[in-house]
Amino acid sequence: MKIFVADADWRNWVFVKLFTDEGLTGVGEASLEGSDEMVVAALRYIREYLQGKSPFDIEYHWRNIYYGRFWRGMALLSAVGGVEQALWDIVGKACHTPVYNLFGGACRERVRCYTHISEAASGHSIAQRAEEAARAVAEGWTALKWDPLPAGVGPMRRTLEPSEMRDVVAQLRAVRQAVGEDVELLVELHGRLDPTTAIRLAREIEPFRPYFMEEPTPPENPDALAKVAAHTRVPLAVGERILTKEGFWPLLERQCVDFIQPDVIHVGGLLECKKIAALAEARGVSVAPHNPNGPVCVAATLHLVANLPNFAILEMPADDYRWSAYWRDEYLVDPAVVQVRDGYLELPAAPGLGVDLDERAIARRPPKNLWIEVE
Repeated sequence: MKIFVADADWRNWVFVKLFTDEGLTGVGEASLEGSDEMVVAALRYIREYLQGKSPFDIEYHWRNIYYGRFWRGMALLSAVGGVEQALWDIVGKACHTPVYNLFGGACRERVRCYTHISEAASGHSIAQRAEEAARAVAEGWTALKWDPLPAGVGPMRRTLEPSEMRDVVAQLRAVRQAVGEDVELLVELHGRLDPTTAIRLAREIEPFRPYFMEEPTPPENPDALAKVAAHTRVPLAVGERILTKEGFWPLLERQCVDFIQPDVIHVGGLLECKKIAALAEARGVSVAPHNPNGPVCVAATLHLVANLPNFAILEMPADDYRWSAYWRDEYLVDPAVVQVRDGYLELPAAPGLGVDLDERAIARRPPKNLWIEVE
């Protein structure tokens, strides 16, 4: 195993590469912003476990690595997620087929994506946000997301003043007018509201037909989300901070959400994410994965959603190309797999995940604030 930590502007990306005695290699991504050192430490533990074992025994390895630990958590899961992606990459290469074929084949030829426009807390005016939305649509995007809440809403105050509520409504109105009726608008709330305020907000923005309202209340409180779901007709999405199939099940069982948003890294990889999606399918819930990560995770997520019958839309932030980590594609030998065209990602035909790391490019951009030595 080789571990790489690379500069990604306001964060770092953590990549892992596995080597086999037959010469095949596999890559994965284990990024967890703000927790790079913990992930690297977990990867080192996994490296010791994997040495001398078959890359084909993915389920067996996953259960031993994760459920075999008394203390678990997000850093371990993210490390497992990166390693699990790399194992699938090896297996796909050994079988001479793309990873999505190993999950039962593709359900679609291309994958619809949405991108981001600037959040209200960025200081951009409503007019600027509308201009960004119109520009994104002109570039081919058919769905846009942003957080319209002011910066002051969060841990100490989960409500909106009347003027703040009017501002949020004005944002939705301006963006809807800028892009027309056929573009989907996704509203991100980052778990910053209490249930009553979220219900009020949903009623105010309903005329602008949001595709979904994401994480309206703190993710630790499913009862709060259930209250919102019972009092709004706006579709709800949640899941970027839910880690396991056991964590998703209570929300699915209670029919609290219309979309789930598992992160391929943070739930522990592709197979665990597929299991979560199957639980959602049984409840008539769609999957819209969380995906603001680096290029290897994009490729891995693409293979997963190619296979999911209940896939809806994939997060694919264009800001990583515009003003944040604009060097993102340099980290891949051939970045074509992760480049969006007219709002869609095309399925790759190469075996495995279809990507490989450019180690020289990674070396040119060392990580920020990483105290632990990697190799």
